[in-house]
Amino acid sequence: MSFVSPLALLGLLFVPAVVAMYLLKLRRNDAVVPSTLLWQRLVADVEANAPWQRLRRSLLLLLQLLLVLLLAALAARPFLERPAGLAGDLVLVIDTSASMAATDVAPDRLTAAKQLAVDALRDLPAGGKVSVVAAGRTARVVVNATSDLGRVRAAVENLAVSPASGDLGDALNLADALAARSRDAEILVATDGALATPPTSRLDHPVTVLQVGRDRKNQAIVALAVRPGSSGVTRSVFVSVANLDIEPAKRRLQVYGDGVLLEARDLTLDPQTRSEAIIDDVPVGVRVIEVRLDREEPRAATADVLALDDRAWAIVPPDRLRRILLVSDGDPYLETALTFLPNTELYGVAPQDYGVATRPELFDLIIFEGTVPEELPPTAVLAIAPTTTSSLGEVVGTLKDPGIGSLDPDEPILRYVDLSTTHIGSAVKLALPAWARAVVPGPGGAPLLYIGERDGRKAAVLAFEPRQSDLPLQVAFPILVSNLAGELMGGSAAPIGAVAPGDPVPLLLPAGALRLQVTRPDGTITELAPGTAGGAGISFSQTDQLGVYTVVPVYPEATTPPAPAGTPSADPSGSPGTSPSPAAPGGDSPTPVPTPAPADPEAPNRFAVDLFDPSESNIAPGSAAAIEALGIGPGGAASPAPSGSGAPASAASTGSPSASSGDAGSTTPDRPAARDELWIPIVLLVLAVLLAEWMVYQRDAVTRLWRGLRTRLGQGEVAPAGGRGPGRGRGV
Repeated sequence: MSFVSPLALLGLLFVPAVVAMYLLKLRRNDAVVPSTLLWQRLVADVEANAPWQRLRRSLLLLLQLLLVLLLAALAARPFLERPAGLAGDLVLVIDTSASMAATDVAPDRLTAAKQLAVDALRDLPAGGKVSVVAAGRTARVVVNATSDLGRVRAAVENLAVSPASGDLGDALNLADALAARSRDAEILVATDGALATPPTSRLDHPVTVLQVGRDRKNQAIVALAVRPGSSGVTRSVFVSVANLDIEPAKRRLQVYGDGVLLEARDLTLDPQTRSEAIIDDVPVGVRVIEVRLDREEPRAATADVLALDDRAWAIVPPDRLRRILLVSDGDPYLETALTFLPNTELYGVAPQDYGVATRPELFDLIIFEGTVPEELPPTAVLAIAPTTTSSLGEVVGTLKDPGIGSLDPDEPILRYVDLSTTHIGSAVKLALPAWARAVVPGPGGAPLLYIGERDGRKAAVLAFEPRQSDLPLQVAFPILVSNLAGELMGGSAAPIGAVAPGDPVPLLLPAGALRLQVTRPDGTITELAPGTAGGAGISFSQTDQLGVYTVVPVYPEATTPPAPAGTPSADPSGSPGTSPSPAAPGGDSPTPVPTPAPADPEAPNRFAVDLFDPSESNIAPGSAAAIEALGIGPGGAASPAPSGSGAPASAASTGSPSASSGDAGSTTPDRPAARDELWIPIVLLVLAVLLAEWMVYQRDAVTRLWRGLRTRLGQGEVAPAGGRGPGRGRGV
């Protein structure tokens, strides 16, 4: 046994001091008394206090000497050594993604993971250094290369769940770069393995996984939208709920409008499937829709262990009139779908009557069915089944019973659109222009629907007439028409898409406003000002909470807000220049845009942040072995890697000794032993000795207390009047 602070053993010098207190004579005051007859009992005490006489046996003295020995040992910090189980430079990666909030382990997965990580630090060698990386939506270093384990424990305890999809691969790459500073380094990962994006990069250091979680019971809200009702006055709420468990579940769906319960509905969810629900008759004037998943029976055991995805919000877009012109001989299916678009006026004209007198510049979208004019109007255009080649595309033939190719799940126009059961009788065979992207691919590379931007205006071509297919008979048809019309008119006609947690949101500063005040869901307020004088755009990035954010412009006290017509967003035409474009041609998923500024410049503007990620809501624990296989194996040998994969160049570029596989491959640097300090049993012994010393010193009081307690217990066993106590009989 060794000591961390051996100089603390100098505290043993207090042992002679304690003994001296028992040897030295107590000083007493002299007093004259007539007789010592009644003082005989004090003779022993007087003799005991004679200086430097032989010590007598005293339990109190022994306890005090033992207490001094224990306190000196506690200050010296004795420890036992054993082989270290971790490397001298440890990078600790803690998964803080949304799935770590699951409560299948008490109290939740993140707390259990943090406890496992703190317990694992006991295998750290003496003098070892620890870095902590939080693996949320993005990786961040919490503690960097410190040997202060108290600081490490405090940093780990302060980690909280991020309600977003995690990127463990990014965190592992960062951890690998941190570990490259030392020859003896290791990466320790605390995670549930339920990864929305599994990591694939090879690492130059060994990886050990501390896995938590055991259940996959979860139901999640994965989509929320607001649609116009059939009456054109009210609106309907479209909700998609996914059961990610392997067993059926029953949940209660509750819909709130501005905090008022509108409807509750019981859902029976099949395993591994999605269920859609439509709630009609949402009153006009409601601005915020909230949907909650609750248990069907209040006392029933819940089958959902993740609550983050049980609530979702949607912002009802403000009324904004749009005008659509349909140039067609008559298509009842298309006319019906266009009629039910929110805040839209539909006009119709025959192809032979279309011309300059129609005033095409007054419309936000013009749809040509069958024919396309030689000169396109200066607005957004949708051509349906064009018969001849035009500037919108080249017609190269016809297609009979064309099949639908593989669809892009991130395509914004196909959001909530299921075309898996759609059959098309005939279509026009088109060549995809260079300015467009294919939305619905067809056979042989011929697109069935494409969209793009031509000469600064949006344009799209649908290769078949809706009535030449069974698409109008499906729920997907009005949704497809709504998404397509919204994309062409410079903003989605569907409700504003939710912002993913952590994504930045562009905010418009109204003319004359000094700054914006953003109120987060927890009530905290953040003030934003443009980076440059006269700037009109501000990016808000603190979207790390789920819920509704409210944006209010702040104007100078001495000025009056400008008229609503002066703000760009108040333009009812919806021209592309007044708001950010939802997506670039061929780009990724659309950039979420908050609600356009309302007519009243002082009215609040809102946007919602929701966790619509089925991959993150799938909380089934993943494979720890797959994560560990990304690192090198025992002895520095690399784990088997897929063909063509290589180690990342981050470690090699640093010039660290660990960058060379030969340097770290054959031998492991000598590690100091791990230390197990014995302060816990010593503290318990100190407390026990203190208790014993107090009982010896107060033995008379303890004896009286014990006798009183026995008396009370004995009285409790006495039988009531007229009865007989236990073990007692009446004499004859």
